[in-house]
Amino acid sequence: MLRRLEEFLGAHGAHYESIAHREAVTAQEGAAATHVSGWSWAKVVIVKEREGYAMAVLPACCAIDMSRLKGLIGLGEIELASIDEIRKAFPGCALGAVPPFGRLFGVPTLVEEALVDQRDIAMPAGDHHSAIRMRATEYLRLAEPRRGQFAIHEGETFPVHPKPRTLPRARGGAARRGRA
Repeated sequence: MLRRLEEFLGAHGAHYESIAHREAVTAQEGAAATHVSGWSWAKVVIVKEREGYAMAVLPACCAIDMSRLKGLIGLGEIELASIDEIRKAFPGCALGAVPPFGRLFGVPTLVEEALVDQRDIAMPAGDHHSAIRMRATEYLRLAEPRRGQFAIHEGETFPVHPKPRTLPRARGGAARRGRA
């Protein structure tokens, strides 16, 4: 786990679970490695805007509707940050593993409603082998993000509507995995 993240969580009295997992480079791999749905894994996308950078946080199974995100940011044109820009702006973080707390890096955080509508969310912790899981309400308290709807479910062309907080119970009364 990124030391800066660990210190931030400790300083704010965060309630979370640390998860060590096999290497996961993409958001969907992170979700699979931690045994959570793509709806519950926080994918971080860094965009450039007039004032610098912004962090867009959405479910792993979704893509960004850039025009909707642009409207949420409200500062004119936006574009995806390059790999070199991400390395410079988010030191110590592996590519694809930036934690979804813009406050750690002095950038605004925008979160998709469909993600925080889940009960629990998991997220990268700065490297490809660790993650954390916490209640969505705890994430909102810590990240202090601007909330909005800017995600498109991958393979679709329409915006995502918030998903239910819980998934249906498995048949036969089996417990779901990954609950804190």
